[in-house]
Amino acid sequence: MGFTSEDINTLERLFDNKLQPLYVQVNERFEQVNKRLDESTERTEARFEQIDKRFEQMDKRFEQIDKRFEQIDKRFEQIDEKFRQIDKRFEQVEESIRGIKVQLNKVETRLDNLEKDLAIVKSDLEQTKCIIENEIQRNIKIVAENHVDLSRKFTEALSVSQTNELYHLKVNQLETRLVLLENKFDSLAQQQKKVV
Repeated sequence: MGFTSEDINTLERLFDNKLQPLYVQVNERFEQVNKRLDESTERTEARFEQIDKRFEQMDKRFEQIDKRFEQIDKRFEQIDEKFRQIDKRFEQVEESIRGIKVQLNKVETRLDNLEKDLAIVKSDLEQTKCIIENEIQRNIKIVAENHVDLSRKFTEALSVSQTNELYHLKVNQLETRLVLLENKFDSLAQQQKKVV
């Protein structure tokens, strides 16, 4: 048995009528799936765009943070430089203070030497003054008094005045030595009081 073209057409119509709703359903489902896929891809793309934007924002923030850290580093470098300058100034001040101390030590040494020299000169002046007051002036006076009597006989004047003059001169020398010894004793006593 063969199929005629009408049979075939009829079969096609039957298949089309029965399969048509299936095709429509499958098409609708495919369209729904496509829509869902399109929507999900749009959503994922939108999310990816948001993520990209967030990453860009984070990059910008990190760049800002890096810039801030660079600024902070520059400020710390400036502070370090200022501290170095301050250290150098302190070193210069310390060096000048050392120089001043050395000069002050030299000045103190010179002053000590001057004080010693002045004490020696003062002592010498006191001794000289003592000798002039106690010995030379008296001796001149004695010699002058004894030479006033030149009208007397030379021999009488010579014998009497020589012994008197010698005694007076010797007494003056002894008085001078006594005064010097008293001065030395007084200075030694004062030094001993300072030590105690």
